[in-house]
Amino acid sequence: MQEKQYITAAQMGMMIFPVMVATADLLVPATTARQAQQDMWMSPMIASLVGFLTVYLVFQLHKLFPDESIIQFSGKIVGTFLGKLCGLLILFDFLYCNGNIIRQYGEFIVGSFLLETPMLVVVSSIVFLCAITVRAGVEVLARTAQVFVPIVVVLYAALLLLMIPFMKIDNLFPMLEHGVIPVLRGAYTPQGWFSEVILFSFVQPFSANEEKGMRTGMVTVGMGMLALTSINLSTLLVLGEEVPYMTYPFYSAIQMISYADFFENIDSIVIATWVTGAFIKISIFYFALALGTAQWLRLEDYRPIVLPLGLLLVVFSFWVAPNLSQLATNIQTIIGIQMTGYFTLIPLCLWIIAHLRKKKRIDPPKTMTSPAAKE
Repeated sequence: MQEKQYITAAQMGMMIFPVMVATADLLVPATTARQAQQDMWMSPMIASLVGFLTVYLVFQLHKLFPDESIIQFSGKIVGTFLGKLCGLLILFDFLYCNGNIIRQYGEFIVGSFLLETPMLVVVSSIVFLCAITVRAGVEVLARTAQVFVPIVVVLYAALLLLMIPFMKIDNLFPMLEHGVIPVLRGAYTPQGWFSEVILFSFVQPFSANEEKGMRTGMVTVGMGMLALTSINLSTLLVLGEEVPYMTYPFYSAIQMISYADFFENIDSIVIATWVTGAFIKISIFYFALALGTAQWLRLEDYRPIVLPLGLLLVVFSFWVAPNLSQLATNIQTIIGIQMTGYFTLIPLCLWIIAHLRKKKRIDPPKTMTSPAAKE
């Protein structure tokens, strides 16, 4: 099953970039600060190694099985039963992770902006909007990302520049006071965000520039690393030791921007920017879930199951955690390693098995020569 739609390599990178950065800017700074303290800005660099590895695995597997997603070719590598099992685990994690993302969106909007609005209304609205986009196809989704992602990047860059006068370089020191172990612990959670680049497996078959896929993936992960490092660093320089005790430290740091008691209170710009990135991220996960489910069930088209999956996503967004505190705890303790396990280790195992089988087919069998033949 494949749509007759195509996207460019640049559009593919713009689709995946907000997957790593959107929502991570809210909770990751506090999570890494609790482990790495003043070295929190180093943790995304370590975590990005998982992203580079995942990109490499995805595109190496794509070379072996072009025009197919991991849901389709996993059965050709490990057999039908195990292949279906691998696909089911990945799809369930897509459902669970997107439920988490939608819940983070709802908690942030209700807690910071729409204080009297029921959570169900906020969550249902974004899921319905994403469902319309997903049903329109990957090409519409790619063009949406192509329009909005550059705007989001420019706005975030402008916010970082506006924060410079409020930064204190002393907040960086002492550097590596407790060695590199806290930095590695700080990378525990954000590694999950970088492993989400497995979504390349679902959009690469639609790419019109397949030979540029690997390079686009590596550049996208590198840009994500720079973005998260900049967010962590700016948050640390502005807030210092207060970062671990805040729910949304980057958002709190932006609220401190004030020039001549005139240019301030730019919360609405921040929220609009963040909502745009979250919308693209939810839509990409939603598309991969719908397309992958249709491939797993061997349906001819994924569109008929988009709305039923949307209802399931709304349910999961409430099921994942009873409140924001528990949601933050789950993200800090479970989500990172869970996503890495499903989104990186499963492709790694598939690549190893596929590589060994390919090598076995290439190597000629060794024949036994009898002593009489030697004479």
